Amino acid sequence: MSWSNSRGRGRSADKERSTALRSSLIVLAAAAALLWGPAAVEGQMMTEQFIPIGQSPGLSSTHTDIGEIETVDPAARRITLGGRSIAVTARTRIWLDRSALRQANVTGGFADLRQGRRAEVKYEDAARRVSAEWIKVAPEPGG
Repeated sequence: MSWSNSRGRGRSADKERSTALRSSLIVLAAAAALLWGPAAVEGQMMTEQFIPIGQSPGLSSTHTDIGEIETVDPAARRITLGGRSIAVTARTRIWLDRSALRQANVTGGFADLRQGRRAEVKYEDAARRVSAEWIKVAPEPGG
């Protein structure tokens, strides 16, 4: 065995170790994302009702619409916000954002969705923007 052959094997072994280490790190990162990713999403969903209108990290104004409720159709369970007709389904969560009153936010209902109130809507499907996953609505002034 010559010096050049052993040196070549040394480089090959180093490359194999480097590849194995890189593969291990990729597997570890993927496992961490699978284990902790859903927990972070679930954590935001659990705390979303306590975040004021327009202040949801990573969501407000990018994955939500914020504006004044233009129309309310109780029979069809739809509201219009920003010219868009939005379905309010049985799954839609509605919260009263009372942060401006320095009070805790509370669970609301369809009756709290009134024309002229400021609201933030997150859609079940962000691309289609047809039905609401959740709606935060400001209370009436003085309410």
